[in-house]
Amino acid sequence: MLKKNWYLFTPLALLGLPALLLCYYIFSFGYPLNEAVESVTYFLKSGTRYAMKYEDRRFSRVRPGMGGREVFELIGVPFERRNNDEEWHYSLPQGSTPYYHERIVKFVRDKNNVPLVKETVKGFHAE
Repeated sequence: MLKKNWYLFTPLALLGLPALLLCYYIFSFGYPLNEAVESVTYFLKSGTRYAMKYEDRRFSRVRPGMGGREVFELIGVPFERRNNDEEWHYSLPQGSTPYYHERIVKFVRDKNNVPLVKETVKGFHAE
């Protein structure tokens, strides 16, 4: 029976694959539902390149108040430093695609001009 009616599983596959991808982005990347849906929507159109030493588990250990040196030792050299060294970008789009997984560490300087982590940005960038 299954050999003759294999096509009955097509709707299951068409719904199951996006659902699996959605779960992957929620549980592996820690995205909220709206960003996970965007990630699935632009799945084949997105492309992300990461800095050499970058790992998501190390990035998740960056906390507000950490010094710039600690961040550097933990996740390495960023691709770009923007806004007078207040933003370190650890991911960039691959090629000309505007859809990618964004990873940024934002800093603020204390009274001694030492950069301290203000916040981290971890999300799906869709223009």
